Amino acid sequence: MIAAVYNGSSFLNIEEYSLEKLKQGEVLIEVNYCGICGTDFHILNGNAHAEIPVILGHEYSGTVIDKANDVNNISAGDKVAIDPNIYCGYCRFCRKGLVQFCENHQALGVTLNGGFAEYSIVPSSQIYKLPENSDLSALAFAEPLSCCLRGIHQAEIQPGDSVVIIGGGSIGLMMMQLAKLSGASKIVVIEPVEFKRDMAKKYGADLTLSPVENNIKEIIDEFTHGGSDVAIECVGSSESVELAVNLVNKGGCVVIFGLAQSNEYVNLNLHELFRKEIKIHNSFLNPFTFERAVNLLITGKIDVSRLVSNQIPLKNINDIFKRDNRSNVIKSQLTNNKRRSYAEIN
Repeated sequence: MIAAVYNGSSFLNIEEYSLEKLKQGEVLIEVNYCGICGTDFHILNGNAHAEIPVILGHEYSGTVIDKANDVNNISAGDKVAIDPNIYCGYCRFCRKGLVQFCENHQALGVTLNGGFAEYSIVPSSQIYKLPENSDLSALAFAEPLSCCLRGIHQAEIQPGDSVVIIGGGSIGLMMMQLAKLSGASKIVVIEPVEFKRDMAKKYGADLTLSPVENNIKEIIDEFTHGGSDVAIECVGSSESVELAVNLVNKGGCVVIFGLAQSNEYVNLNLHELFRKEIKIHNSFLNPFTFERAVNLLITGKIDVSRLVSNQIPLKNINDIFKRDNRSNVIKSQLTNNKRRSYAEIN
C-alpha cells in the first residue's frame, strides 16, 4: 500500500509499505478520511515526539476490510471511527481512572502506524462502529472533538455563563459549539484572521474580535458585565494564555487547551490571581469521551461541515506541510477516491 512515513525529517516519505498479517484482536481498515492535526505539524517541526519510523495520522475514519478470527462485533463493510489513544488499563493512573496519564500509553499515528495511508491495522478495542449512512468526512473529527469534550468538562460551564474562546481554528469552533450546548449565554471568539471570525459568526458567536484591538479587555468587560466567566485558550502561546487570565472575571475559570512548544512560559500576577480566585485548568487527551464525540457528530449536534478547507490525495500530503501561509485553512483532510483495492496490493 501507499503510506506517508515519518522518518525524523521535516517531510513525509511517500512510499510503498507492506501490510503485516492481522494478529488476534486486530482489524484492517480502509482509510477514507484522515484529518491533518496541529500535532502533526509539531512532530515534523521537531516540537513533539513520535516514534521513528511511523505512519502519522490520528484523526481518521474508514471502512472495515478484514478482521482477525476472534473479532466478533465488527464485519467487513462496516463504517468506523478510530480512537487512536490506547491505554493499558493496569498502571497506577489507569486504575485511578486517570487513563490520559497512562504510563504505557500508545497512540495510532504517533507511536503506532496511523491513518496517513491507504489502509490501517487497528486494535478492535479502538474501533467505534457507525451507522451505514454516516458521513465519514465528518466522523474523522471524532478524535479532536473527543479532546474538546475533555476541555469543556474542565471549563465547568454553567447555564447562563459567558465564555471567551481564544483561537478560531477547528478546535476553537468546535469548543464554541460545545459551549453553546453547555448553556453559555454569551460567546466571544478572539481570532486574528478575518475569515475565521466570519466562520465563528456563522456558527453563532455573539461577538468576534481581533486580538490586535487595543481595547479588547474593555470590550469584553462591557459585553460580559465585568469579565467572562470562562476563557478557553485554543492557540498554544504564552500571549493567549495571559490574555485568557486577564479576561476572566472574579471566580472565573481558564482552560489552557492549546498545545504550546516546550519553551513557552507565562507571566502571571500572583496577587491578581489571589484577589480574583481564578481557576486554571489544563486539558490532556480524551479520557472516556470518544463515544460521546461520535454521538454528537452522528446526530449533527456538532456541525463540522464548514470546517474542511480542502481534501487532498495522500500523495500530495507534503504540500500541506510546505505551505507557508495556513491562515486561510481550518482543516485539511486526506482522501483518495481512486485508491487501489485491497486485492490489488496483496
